[in-house]
Amino acid sequence: MKNKSNVMAIIFIFAMMVLVATIENVRGVFIPAFKREFSINDASIGLMITASSLGYILSTFIGGGLCERLGQKKVFMLGFIFLIASLGLLSVTYVFPLLLIAMFIMNVGLALTGIATNTLVPILFMSFQAVLMNVTHFCYGLGSTIAQRTSGILISNGISWRTVYLAEAVIAMVFLILLMFIKMPETHKNKHNKVANNLEIFRNKLFYFYAAGLGFYVFAEIATATWFVNFMNKVYNYNESRSSFYLALFFGIFTVGRLLGGFVVEKTGYLNTVIVSLIIALVLFSLGIFMGQQGMIIISISGLFFAIGFPTIVLSVRKVFKENPDYTTGAVITFASTINMIMNFFMGILNDKVGAHLAFYIIPISLMLSIVNVYIIYRNTKECFSI
Repeated sequence: MKNKSNVMAIIFIFAMMVLVATIENVRGVFIPAFKREFSINDASIGLMITASSLGYILSTFIGGGLCERLGQKKVFMLGFIFLIASLGLLSVTYVFPLLLIAMFIMNVGLALTGIATNTLVPILFMSFQAVLMNVTHFCYGLGSTIAQRTSGILISNGISWRTVYLAEAVIAMVFLILLMFIKMPETHKNKHNKVANNLEIFRNKLFYFYAAGLGFYVFAEIATATWFVNFMNKVYNYNESRSSFYLALFFGIFTVGRLLGGFVVEKTGYLNTVIVSLIIALVLFSLGIFMGQQGMIIISISGLFFAIGFPTIVLSVRKVFKENPDYTTGAVITFASTINMIMNFFMGILNDKVGAHLAFYIIPISLMLSIVNVYIIYRNTKECFSI
């Protein structure tokens, strides 16, 4: 009966990840429309992303602790409430400050559902954790691909971004109702966690390498989702439909990588596989920018090698930090999200100062920094992993 409940929980999480991805990743396609309707520049878009990241950071920081105290199901429910509120607000937003507030609230919901997912999935089925984690994030990639291509077509055909957000709010409400009937494991029975024990992780230098390795990776992925359409729009004058094709292709290939990547990781190892994969992504992404319009397809193909980065690094946290892994996972993602926030704000400024073409090189630079930090972790934690 327990296994049956776990299977239902996994099915719900898979479907939820598709929805969450559609909510989060239509933003990149909507950026040109935001700029037109609110008469704002790329620096203001950077501010919007900063507000989003701030909501994500604050909620991720408390999210790990909430999972330990309340349980993941209640954290999921809280996350959906914030998502529904933000999507409803976006559907009636006509001034830029309200857009910032709505994006902040949305990312509170995204962070709570994200930390609940990343801490629950590894314990639902103890075997093949890398496979399960990567398939979970495969569903995220699937949702991203669908959302980016569909939203680009809808915008090009005169459908308002507000209408898209309203439809997502209705779907999120349905998911919240379904969640009430889904049983999930009670993983929050550890009532005696001490703050002092949690704070011990901040004395471990590996914590900061994890934060940097994950943070620069997250920026590279999120910046591609957020700025790729804007890059093609400004540099090559592509419209939303054409540019969303390349972005959707990136995430479509990325999604295939997540579906298959878990099996590769289980056979070849965790962090060493991430290092090799991200090196290939770095080479392809850099080559794609350098080649100009002909290189857009190469940037899209690089998504295959981005794929295993986030889920595998996050999963490895539990193997290195065995005490209070939920709290540690939340703290690592919080610090990583801070790096992502700073880098995205910097990206917005660079777009205005040096142009979208040069600014886009920040993404492969960030990948390189991620590789360096993951390599340092790998060299210091080999004994924690078994292939």
